[in-house]
Amino acid sequence: MCPCFYYMITIFFLFLMQDLINTLGPFYMNKQQTKVPLTNSILASLWTLSNQESYRGVADRFNITKSTVSTHLHEFCSLVITHLSHYISWPRGQALHISQLEFETAGFPKTVCAVDGCHIPIVKPHCENPVAYINRKQFYSVILTGFCDSQRRFCHVSVGHPGSWHDSRAFRLSEVGRLLEEDPHSLVPEGMHIIGDSAYPLSLQLMKPYRDNGHLTVRQRRFNRKLNSARVVIEHAFGILKSKFRRLRCLHMKKVKNISSAVTACCILHNICLKSSDQIEEDQQADVMEDDPYPPEAHIHNDASHRDAICGRL
Repeated sequence: MCPCFYYMITIFFLFLMQDLINTLGPFYMNKQQTKVPLTNSILASLWTLSNQESYRGVADRFNITKSTVSTHLHEFCSLVITHLSHYISWPRGQALHISQLEFETAGFPKTVCAVDGCHIPIVKPHCENPVAYINRKQFYSVILTGFCDSQRRFCHVSVGHPGSWHDSRAFRLSEVGRLLEEDPHSLVPEGMHIIGDSAYPLSLQLMKPYRDNGHLTVRQRRFNRKLNSARVVIEHAFGILKSKFRRLRCLHMKKVKNISSAVTACCILHNICLKSSDQIEEDQQADVMEDDPYPPEAHIHNDASHRDAICGRL
């Protein structure tokens, strides 16, 4: 492989490290008094999140104990969430305008962002009802409900709901889901919408494909094709996330709180990587489970009519 590729990785990593040290340094408490310097703590935590090496292997690599690896990882994730969460923000103003234009170029107009659910494999959690975390494919997982703009940056994430839940239930209980019920225009300007797959409920603010019953019209098939073509950015975002932070392919953590913290921190770091113009080629195939269609609802006449109107204009 070209030496400039490794040079690019090295330069980017140094910038990321320096940014994290400058931002998190003033808040680094080292509560366990492990005498591990901040730089080493960040390095060990990033290494742990970015590959699937065992905690024992990481401990040997950095000449610290296994418990110290775990302690510093949890502290690092907590610091990232507390002090860097502004890297995940809902598209507004110029950011919304750019995202809308790029989604329109991809084929679907008036789009704020795309939503989807992703299963994060975990070991059996310590909680009241661990069986609830067994998903349809019979492994333990938590659901990451992610919203991303046209550039694959997460603009909201909700993590920690049991893997047995339907995507629509996890969506409904997310902060975005609640706001869309209470005050939809605070997130989605009038005439605009979020796009999702068939797992999500159809509404004026959330467009999803027509259910393919074998009798779709030409316009409806074109609508589905264009929506799915624009919506693929969220699947790419999940793929990049899991490629950069391979620990997410199976999190060996017992507490759901720690699991949610680690996944959220990785999503923030994902956005920092994109903001830092990290253009390294990644495998963008996400481990996204196809969910069941959202169950039919009564009283969606206006929502369906709105979708038909968009369909007629495509």
